[in-house]
Amino acid sequence: MSHTEWTTQEDQRALQAEVRGQLQISHRRAKEIILRGGVSVDGHSVTDPGFRVKSGQKLSAKEDAPRRRTVHRQKVTEGVEILHQDRQIIVVQKPAGLLTVATEDGENEITLQSELYHRLRKEGGKNPPLFIVQRLDLETSGVLVVARTAEARDNIKRQLLNNKFRRRYLAICQGNPPTDSGTCQLPLHTDKRHRKVRIARPNDPCKSAVTHWKILQRWNDHCLIEAHLETGRRNQIRVHLAHLGMPLIGDDKYGVKSPWIQRTALHAESLSLQHPLSGENLSFQVPPSQDFDECLKALKESL
Repeated sequence: MSHTEWTTQEDQRALQAEVRGQLQISHRRAKEIILRGGVSVDGHSVTDPGFRVKSGQKLSAKEDAPRRRTVHRQKVTEGVEILHQDRQIIVVQKPAGLLTVATEDGENEITLQSELYHRLRKEGGKNPPLFIVQRLDLETSGVLVVARTAEARDNIKRQLLNNKFRRRYLAICQGNPPTDSGTCQLPLHTDKRHRKVRIARPNDPCKSAVTHWKILQRWNDHCLIEAHLETGRRNQIRVHLAHLGMPLIGDDKYGVKSPWIQRTALHAESLSLQHPLSGENLSFQVPPSQDFDECLKALKESL
C-alpha cells in the first residue's frame, strides 16, 4: 500500500487542498482518499475534506485506501461465521445489526446474503446460487441455514412444514407471567402500510403462527424465555410474547426500551435439521453475543 507522510507548512489550509498538493493528484482523487478514511492528522483519521490543518501537524495518506463501503462491510459483517458448508447447505452465525436479505428499497444494502456471495466468489464461484429459507430480524443474532440448491431449498421447506426443522430462541422479556410455559397459536396479520405485524382481527388476511415458550429464569419483573417455533413468520416471537404480556426488552417496535441492551434481546441459539441429501441429523448451537450476556448479568445484579 502506497503510504506518504509529511509535516504541514501552511496554516488553516483545507485538508483536501493539502493532500492534493502533497500527492500531486486531482482534487477529486484527494477528496476520495479522505472520504475513504485514508488520511490521518497527528495519528487520528480525518474524513472531512474541508478540515483545516495547522502548520506543523503530522499528516499521512494511503493512496489506495479501501473504499468506505468496504470498510463498512467489514465492520457490519465482522461476526459472520460459517459453521458448516457443503454443496447443499451453509449454516452460518449472523451477528445482530446485519440484515439477512436486502429490503425492498435497498438493493445495495450489506446483508448476510451478500456477504456469503462475497466469500463464495473468493473461493472461485462466479455466481454461486443461494436460497434463503429462513430469516432472522436485523437485530436478532444467532444461527440459520441457507440452501445452495433448489432441491435443498425445497427439502428444508418440507422439514419446516413437517416440524422436523427445530429452532430454539432465547429472549429477555419484561413481565412476570403466572405460568412457566405455554403456547401461543394466534394468527398474524401484516399492515402493509407500516410493515408492522400484529395479532390478526376477524376478517383480516392472516397467516397461522405457533410459538411454544418456557421461562428459564425470573428476576422481579423480567424473565429469560426460551421459544420454539412451529412456523417462521416475520417478527413472530416478538409479537406473540408482547401480546402475552412479556414484551422483549430493547425492542422499540413491539417491546420496551431497556438501559441494559441497545437492541432487541433475541438470540437464535440453536437449530437442528436433516441434511437434505444424506438425511443425516445435524445440530448447531451458538452462544449469545456479549451484549446479551451483559444484559443477563445486569439483571442478576439488580436483584
